[in-house]
Amino acid sequence: MTTFYRCDGTDANFQTLIAALDAELTDRYGAQMDFYGAFNGVQDVYTAVVALDGGKPAGCGCFKPLADGSVEMKRIFVAPDARKKGIARGVMTRLEEWAAELGYTRAVLETGTSQPEAIGLYESIGYYGIENYPPYVGVHNSVCYEKQLGEGKRTKIMG
Repeated sequence: MTTFYRCDGTDANFQTLIAALDAELTDRYGAQMDFYGAFNGVQDVYTAVVALDGGKPAGCGCFKPLADGSVEMKRIFVAPDARKKGIARGVMTRLEEWAAELGYTRAVLETGTSQPEAIGLYESIGYYGIENYPPYVGVHNSVCYEKQLGEGKRTKIMG
């Protein structure tokens, strides 16, 4: 059984999953990860979701507010032994709902061209391709997406 919970970037299960994500991305992209690392810190993340499958950390994701009132979905990951169970879709749904609860109406995200499974997920849940936004402008192996979220009044994220 899969359960989900909200947390922040200091959560031990979230940290464990992020370490596994970073290892997988380094395998896929090698030294290119040096560039991306500067944008993937979670020390200032207050809105993260973790999935537990049978009590074991299985998936995660988070979002960060952007200056334009949107959120950026970040660090979406499912452990290899937990894939193909709908966990990534569940994480994304919960992140989108949380962002909408806080009043955000737009989500953006960046993924890599060497992650066709992520691209397939995002497109299947309503994200559509947009021009690369900073800091990914001109980065040939980055693909950016956007999705409109529910409407509401934005409130400050406590942290």
